Amino acid sequence: MKKQVALLIALVVAATSVLTAGPVELEPKAMAPPPTITDDDHWHFNIGMPGWFAFLSGDIGLHGATSNVNVDFGQIVTHAAGIASISVEARKGRFGVYGDLLYMSLSAGIYGDGLVKKANLTVDSYIADGEVYYRVWESPRGWLDLRAGARYTNSFTRLELASADSKINQAAAQLVAAANQDLRGLLERLVHGALDPNRPPIPFPPLGQDEKLRLLRFIRDARRDPVTAQQRITRILKTQLNSGHGLTEYWTDPYIGIGGRYKLNKAFYLTGKVDVGGFDLNSTVTVQAYAALGCQVTRSLYSELGFRYLYDDYDNGGYSYKVSTYGPQITAGIQF
Repeated sequence: MKKQVALLIALVVAATSVLTAGPVELEPKAMAPPPTITDDDHWHFNIGMPGWFAFLSGDIGLHGATSNVNVDFGQIVTHAAGIASISVEARKGRFGVYGDLLYMSLSAGIYGDGLVKKANLTVDSYIADGEVYYRVWESPRGWLDLRAGARYTNSFTRLELASADSKINQAAAQLVAAANQDLRGLLERLVHGALDPNRPPIPFPPLGQDEKLRLLRFIRDARRDPVTAQQRITRILKTQLNSGHGLTEYWTDPYIGIGGRYKLNKAFYLTGKVDVGGFDLNSTVTVQAYAALGCQVTRSLYSELGFRYLYDDYDNGGYSYKVSTYGPQITAGIQF
């Protein structure tokens, strides 16, 4: 009897506990959905340091003369006076801004055994991209952006000449005695090709061709007075062949493009970007493409190994630039 009473009391206590605890949940609570892009109101920043092992090939023209450019990365490193590159990005929600800058300063000397003892070539160039983008799709596996921006290109080139002074007096006498129809050919032989290398060691326009035409014009003018011709030509050669001549060209091209990323696993991902622009506003066309395999080293640090290609077809006022720049690129960066 005592056992039955104890069992009855235990059942009453258990039933009371269930009733006071409320209804039993037979199904788990639904998980809250992950935040969407528009739910993310934080700023995201990215700073990258690209190292582009670039090759350049194409044609740079000036007033009908053309330099055929074929410069590899070894030549760029050999003649580099300074190279710098950086990219920055900021995003909030679906909207973001991006910019990158590439600066390159190159210098090379060409030595001759004619009137020109040395021709020093210098190139300072800037390529800057600035763009805005809109994130049209994002998931845990990756994202896709629509991008629009502008590319600014600035190229400053300078030709510095040093003459072989011991040969100037003899050259002036030859230029005085030459027939009019032989004058241009004689001048070509005297400068001995130092002013017009067809394949310059750095991406350099044919500035020497302009200098030869200037010299020829001055010499023809000096020959009008036979009495003072040799003295004037001597002075012209000393002045013009010991001076500097520069050229600055710059232009801006609008472009549109896409960019994205696809996550392979926790550490590695694929990323890429392509844009096309120019639209004959300044350049006839400009194209850039980039593809890389990336590694998320830590939550904030990443690195990428990829390939980058840039082509520009620009022609204005006697200056033309139709050059491809391409090669592998290694990037290290930080996100926060």
